Amino acid sequence: MRGNILGIFFTILSGVLAALIVIAYGRSDKLAPEFRFSAVGFVYDSKTTDKDLIQGVNAYDSKDGDMTGRIVVEKVVLNRDAETAVVYYAVADFSGNVAKQSRVFPADIRDIDFNGDSSETMEDPLFPNMVPDGTQGEGAVEGASAEGASTDDQEQ
Repeated sequence: MRGNILGIFFTILSGVLAALIVIAYGRSDKLAPEFRFSAVGFVYDSKTTDKDLIQGVNAYDSKDGDMTGRIVVEKVVLNRDAETAVVYYAVADFSGNVAKQSRVFPADIRDIDFNGDSSETMEDPLFPNMVPDGTQGEGAVEGASAEGASTDDQEQ
């Protein structure tokens, strides 16, 4: 008899806990913040800082409100041929939802020092031993290629 009562008690308790979990999950914040960009007359150059890049960028979250102070610049990718700089931003709300966005600025390529070299070389994080001409540098794995590789998490 006592075993049946305990079994019924734990069954009811499990049902109540499952209902509470469903309610808590339903009320949780699942929406990422959204970016809002204002027009700025800005040219990326060698003196540009992250603070300069964040001007004119705001982020808002439906639950947490203004998230502008939490915006970070993830990376800047320079395009020498198009004379542009693509700036990648990210922001996370207090629930851990992350939003990412990019923005293109004109760049003063002549002002930016590429380590005293006239050609820009960027190391690919997936293939660090790959040299710009497509051949492999010292310590490279035989047959490794950066062709078709992408490090972007999201499509823009």
